[in-house]
Amino acid sequence: MIALPFIALGWVSDRLKGEITQPSIVISRIPFYIGETARGFYYKALLLSLGTNVTFKYGAFCQYRKARIGNRVLIGYFNTIGEVSIGDNVLIGGNVNLLSGLNQHAFDDPNKLIMDTPAKGRRMITIGSDVWIGSNSVIGCDIGDRCVIAAGSVVVKEIEPHVLAGGNPAKLLKKI
Repeated sequence: MIALPFIALGWVSDRLKGEITQPSIVISRIPFYIGETARGFYYKALLLSLGTNVTFKYGAFCQYRKARIGNRVLIGYFNTIGEVSIGDNVLIGGNVNLLSGLNQHAFDDPNKLIMDTPAKGRRMITIGSDVWIGSNSVIGCDIGDRCVIAAGSVVVKEIEPHVLAGGNPAKLLKKI
């Protein structure tokens, strides 16, 4: 199976660098059904959990093994998945960036270049079940169950359950 060398590279990358970004990017570029199938086997072997009927479209990739993905999830084209827990029955449009929280990098020490300042640390964000995230959104905080996030939104504050939210920064547009 085409996924086996990538699984091995993912394990090595995780041990050496604490992330699986590079092998994930490479396997994300395998086209058609072959690529979707290979990504399914790859992430089933590497992520903390991966449910059934999960589709990673072309260009979509996970950065860290700590990601958890539920059942019936569609991850759209060219998405980046950080440390995220995704519930069941979730649709994610294309070009969505699911961050590992909002405080990953530090810039507190004026005597160090920002580039040389150690990271503060990632945080697992949670995407509830029955959620639709529109294309070109950036998600940095938790989203409750049964939410719709409008295309192009930037989520920097927690989104409560049963709402339509949108904008930059994302705000409640209406209850659903």
